[in-house]
Amino acid sequence: MNLDIQSLRTFSDLAHSGAEEAAGSLTALTGFDARVAVTKIEMATRSDVEREFREGDLVTVHIGFSGAIAGHTILAFDRERAVELVDALVPGASDNPESDLATSGLKELGNIMLGGFIDGWADFLGDGIDITTPTYVELDADRSLEDVVTPEGSSDVEAEAAELETELDTGHVLAFRNHLETINEEAGFYIYMLPTHDSVDTIVDAAGDSGDTIPVETFTSFSEMITEGAGQASEDLTAMTGIDTTVDVSRLSFVPVEGVPMELTDEARRGVVLEFTGTPSGYIAILFDHDSAESVADALMPGMDSDPAMRQSAIQEIGNIVTSGFLDGWANTLETTIEISPPTHVDDIASAIVDPLVTELARTQDYAFLIDSAIVTPDETFTCDIYALPDERELRAAFDQLAPEQQAN
Repeated sequence: MNLDIQSLRTFSDLAHSGAEEAAGSLTALTGFDARVAVTKIEMATRSDVEREFREGDLVTVHIGFSGAIAGHTILAFDRERAVELVDALVPGASDNPESDLATSGLKELGNIMLGGFIDGWADFLGDGIDITTPTYVELDADRSLEDVVTPEGSSDVEAEAAELETELDTGHVLAFRNHLETINEEAGFYIYMLPTHDSVDTIVDAAGDSGDTIPVETFTSFSEMITEGAGQASEDLTAMTGIDTTVDVSRLSFVPVEGVPMELTDEARRGVVLEFTGTPSGYIAILFDHDSAESVADALMPGMDSDPAMRQSAIQEIGNIVTSGFLDGWANTLETTIEISPPTHVDDIASAIVDPLVTELARTQDYAFLIDSAIVTPDETFTCDIYALPDERELRAAFDQLAPEQQAN
């Protein structure tokens, strides 16, 4: 399977358009004014996708599809929002959220929203796509992604479900993730689309590639390189502070530039931003919540809590070391040199910190590859979030350097 930037743009536009149809259906059915906040495309593993579901208390409706393309779509709500929405659709359902009436209401909502989402893809492909009866699933620590992608009594897509499960077990899949929200309040629901590899090929062919394609294995290799870089950053952070850390998540996604700040929290963060140059070049932010920043400063400079300047210097040094660990692996794999600027201390909400970086990228590109990694401690002493935004042209050069390696293997 090969991809190109134009195909990714087409995928993003289609997924966004389909999500807008779903948001319109939600508004018409429930009266909640809804819009699509951001659409992103991720190279995801099974654990990546499962983590998305387990980050909140989610209930889901999933629908399989087959025909021109095959795979699964999933509508995920946080539990509180699901109750509000289904009560608007079926008055009185909130009196007993676990009742058949409530779950039937959610399934009907999912059927209409996801059906509209899939219709947009069918129109683009000019071919039919069949969907299964919606299934309601509550995801918790005892549930796996298999519970979502395996149809219950849906024999017409069993083969496609088995294919998708195999791909999730053995490597990466292309996952489409749409975050929708109601006006003035986050809706807390998402649309995910997991097509099979063969289906992605079908969409690429229909989009008409630019002739400058990238093997999907190259994206996978880059994703693995990101994970290794996060692992090295974690080791360096542990060595500096004496606090054991692990990599919680590390992923590569493709998102419209203006949507990048929406992917970040509006909670206060403290850390550093740096520019890196070479192949690739771009910007990176190393961010801690305030308690985490204090914890790492204490670990590096114990007894200096009365000197704000020294604590800021400690955070800058930590950010510098973490960035070096994160990027050094890239340089080694790509056999290139990546230089980093001196760290600039930042203290603001995360989206505001990243916004100036996005503004710079927006001068030359409409879409961004967002690299999102999180380093955590087992006892939750602190969390370190790493956000990297490579320049699209320089990243393409990095992909080109990875491609020969893939061919050699």
